[in-house]
Amino acid sequence: MDTLPTEILTVILAIVLQDTKSTNILCTSSLFRSIAQRILHQDLCFFSSSQLTKFAHVLSTGVLSLACEPQSLMLDIAGGASFKIFEGLHAVLTHIVSDPQCKRDENGRLILETLRLRLNSLTHDDHRLICTSLSKVNARHFIWTGPDPPHHFSTAIVSPAVFPLFKALATYTRLTHLHLTNIAFPSSVINPDARWTGIPCLPSLHFLYLGQATFLTAEHITDFVLRCTGQLQNSACTSKLEAHSGYVLECIRLVDVYEESIWGPRLKLPHILLASATLLAESGSSKLSSSTASDLIERLVRVDAKTERITGGDRAMPEVSST
Repeated sequence: MDTLPTEILTVILAIVLQDTKSTNILCTSSLFRSIAQRILHQDLCFFSSSQLTKFAHVLSTGVLSLACEPQSLMLDIAGGASFKIFEGLHAVLTHIVSDPQCKRDENGRLILETLRLRLNSLTHDDHRLICTSLSKVNARHFIWTGPDPPHHFSTAIVSPAVFPLFKALATYTRLTHLHLTNIAFPSSVINPDARWTGIPCLPSLHFLYLGQATFLTAEHITDFVLRCTGQLQNSACTSKLEAHSGYVLECIRLVDVYEESIWGPRLKLPHILLASATLLAESGSSKLSSSTASDLIERLVRVDAKTERITGGDRAMPEVSST
């Protein structure tokens, strides 16, 4: 096979390497090893904490160096196996950003096309490491979903993890697509000490997807839309990156989002429209009329109901899926 053109071998090996047990193929020949390493290092994937630890170790010892600069990084960790996963991610990223061939931004962070997490944050984890590790990256696409099947309503991003997550994301200057699911937003009802000031505006963000989210109110979405379009300023959550009005937000898609727990009311578009009128009246803003704010929200926000609860509550009926 090593007589085949490199382009064909690359396609073949890319398919073979999709099976995580097939990495022994790297030992077949130096050519296979060279091509396979470029495939693996271009799109880094880790499926356990031990993989992260071992990869960080071999990078630190100099036994292995990156064959090319990474374009994407994915952590796909099942169930409760994500304990201390951000500690391992921090170690790996620390060594990657020190590699001279890797592309870094002006702050020394690794530039990635996609950073994808498919794992659970744990209530007893040190959530500060979420911000510390994610702040070593500046990604264009950021995705964090739960490891459970899509029809299982579970929480992967626990509320204490939300603060450090958005603190890190607020520093991303290249982020255009943000996709978060299985997230429990901080709630003063559950935790009286929760001081959640809202989703931070990200000047480069075009698309926001939130799915299977709880404790996300109509007021949160209204506040986010009006701030991100420069119509409302909230000093409690306005960062230096938010201090201009050049936002490019195109779409906010909310799927199976609840204003309380999953046994409470779904978030619906009429709730958001009503909240916008109330918020504008309370803020005394003269920039935007209530009708113009409604038009803006209707243009940007799409609310869908995808998964029904087995018992109780409002069902995911087709006629209300966009309201």
